[in-house]
Amino acid sequence: MIIEGYKDYRCPHCKSDRCGNDANAGWDVVTQQSVLLGEFDAQWCNDCGDVTLEEFEIAEPAEIARIDAARAALAVEAAAPLLLAAADAALAALGDLSAACAKGSVPMAIEQLTAAIAAARTERKEGMQAGAHSLA
Repeated sequence: MIIEGYKDYRCPHCKSDRCGNDANAGWDVVTQQSVLLGEFDAQWCNDCGDVTLEEFEIAEPAEIARIDAARAALAVEAAAPLLLAAADAALAALGDLSAACAKGSVPMAIEQLTAAIAAARTERKEGMQAGAHSLA
């Protein structure tokens, strides 16, 4: 089943999407980025202060297309390491094709490439709704 819209949150008073939840973040030395450690119950609106946010579904085709494009870029970015590893395996198998065929490396390389390409595919499926809300 195809998703028709995405979930988002907004202020129940002014309808602004410039809102969020209180959270705790920490520093990840490996990624060199701040990471979410925990989210708290307190919610807020930049304009109205403390509120209980309302959930709504984004159904506008242009906004859905924008979100889909951003999600597609994230899927490709996440699949890049798989694609590189699969390409390395394929090149190694092609470097000495007769030995690779004898060891069964060619089917394994093809399987890795197929799996990596599938991971990079960006078709929206049920259950792929965005769980995070950007304040940008």
